[in-house]
Amino acid sequence: MSALRPRAPSDDWIAAHRAVWARKPALRAVYDRWFTALHEACASATPIVELGCGPGFFKARHPDLIATDAIANPHADAVVEAAALPFRSGRVGGIVLVDVFHHLPRPRAFLEEAARVLRPGGRIAMVEPWVGLAGRLFYRFVHHEDCDLHVDPAAPWGTEGKAAMDGNAALPSLYFAPRGELDRLGLPLRVLRREPFAALPWLLSGGFQPAGLLPEPLLPAAERVDRLLSVVPGLTALRCLVVVERTR
Repeated sequence: MSALRPRAPSDDWIAAHRAVWARKPALRAVYDRWFTALHEACASATPIVELGCGPGFFKARHPDLIATDAIANPHADAVVEAAALPFRSGRVGGIVLVDVFHHLPRPRAFLEEAARVLRPGGRIAMVEPWVGLAGRLFYRFVHHEDCDLHVDPAAPWGTEGKAAMDGNAALPSLYFAPRGELDRLGLPLRVLRREPFAALPWLLSGGFQPAGLLPEPLLPAAERVDRLLSVVPGLTALRCLVVVERTR
């Protein structure tokens, strides 16, 4: 595991994200909606474990979570490696992730561990990048992360290490699209919900970049346009809500 253990990000990453969060109400509103959708997707099962809690925004809205991260930080209840979850088999009700799966050093090992620790009916719920046509163009040419659909899903980073913030926006699509890698693993996991969406409010908010184009009063209008765009996700999707359930 040592070769693929994530290297720590700069110590000021969390502080920078919290500063942007504090001054962007539209960004907070976008993520609050995602947090609520993910929490509800776990169907009130307990405990719910968050992987990759980073600045702690999810737990601030839903204090019942067990917030974890791969690297110690003040907002994490525990330091947890996704490929070696420290929970007894069949004891976890839900696992939630926001923009974490596409950063995992060993996504296949994570899914194997999730299948072990979740109880039957337990769920993994995540919001991740998605590569509709717009998503493929955005993540390849605009976003700072890679978007490589040709990697080996079982070993997306090869044999080299990776920085903790390195990501491949194509990984969620490779694993969770119809007939994706998850279907080939033979695990007791199935995609219960797959809801690609255009994510216009997130895009206009500017994310965690300093600038943004979405004043909070215009958020409802942006959400209405987003619902219209999301009718054709093969063309417009930048994001996807994915819910995976343990079947037995």
